[in-house]
Amino acid sequence: MCDALEGRFLQAGSVAELRAVCRQAEAEGAGAVFLRDGALGDAAVLMAGLVTGPELLLGVCAVLEGEAHRHPTLLAREMTTLDHLCGGRSVLVFAPGGDGLREALLLCRAMWREGIAASRGPIYPVPGAVNRPGPPGPASPRLALDLTDGSAAAPDLVELVDFFLMPDARPGACQVQPA
Repeated sequence: MCDALEGRFLQAGSVAELRAVCRQAEAEGAGAVFLRDGALGDAAVLMAGLVTGPELLLGVCAVLEGEAHRHPTLLAREMTTLDHLCGGRSVLVFAPGGDGLREALLLCRAMWREGIAASRGPIYPVPGAVNRPGPPGPASPRLALDLTDGSAAAPDLVELVDFFLMPDARPGACQVQPA
């Protein structure tokens, strides 16, 4: 991907509505859709239900802090599975800031590239998480930073991500720009 494309944050009251909103986003020219955990449940699982649909990039917005927190190695394994289901179109999205973001990005990359990740922390210690099978392609899953709130990416994070989600004037929309 060389040029920016339109992305949409999907919201719906039911899984059937979610599928319809996804199809509508593609019909309106979106090249990527994104889900957050919410009332319908886990974003990665819900995104798997959209895989057979449009040929969009499929993004899952991860939470590193709070109630929906998952260890980055678990997120990496879930995204590997999603990536197999969607043929290499998955994107794991993090919000900038917070302790441990760089560490989380490095752990995800290690899981995808080497198939194993080990870290002494300080935020996400792991003695050796294994990711088998690995992703279906050398360039996936992808990583992105959600900058739609106007925040900026720290310079040391820019080299670790593939995309930035940038603000868009339309509600629920964003611009997906290559890093």
